[in-house]
Amino acid sequence: MRPYSKTQIILHWAVALLVVAQFVFHESIAAAWDGFLEGKPGGFDPLVFSHVVGGGLILALVVWRMVMRRRQGAVAPVAGTSPFMARVTHWGHLALYGVLVLAAFSGMAAWFGGVHQAAEVHELLKIVILVLVGGHFAAALFHQFYLKDKLLQRMSLHK
Repeated sequence: MRPYSKTQIILHWAVALLVVAQFVFHESIAAAWDGFLEGKPGGFDPLVFSHVVGGGLILALVVWRMVMRRRQGAVAPVAGTSPFMARVTHWGHLALYGVLVLAAFSGMAAWFGGVHQAAEVHELLKIVILVLVGGHFAAALFHQFYLKDKLLQRMSLHK
């Protein structure tokens, strides 16, 4: 079975950290957007800038990861995974990649284009991301502590 490459592992954790940061520092961008809607002039805010740059980085890294997956193929499921669960895993990963890309584009359309509907979509996608990331995290913990199949070691640089 081909393991994840070092690049894939680094991309995974970089995106994970950036997504967490987007949620943790969300209030500044939300306040800036509300100010924009109210016609208030906005000054430079490093947290707003960080949210915008973070979204762009997530987009770039996810696209990079998707290109790698397309060229190299997906890593095989853990031994003993049923065909049904392998499909669920496959579609779960694709959904997470897709929603992260859509969130980045909707955020750009809202922020740079002033498209109010895109901001609403961005807010809805935030909930979808939380659900997908929560499911991803729960599945990883299930594998680690219940199935004890060493799945988490596949996404570690220290093997």
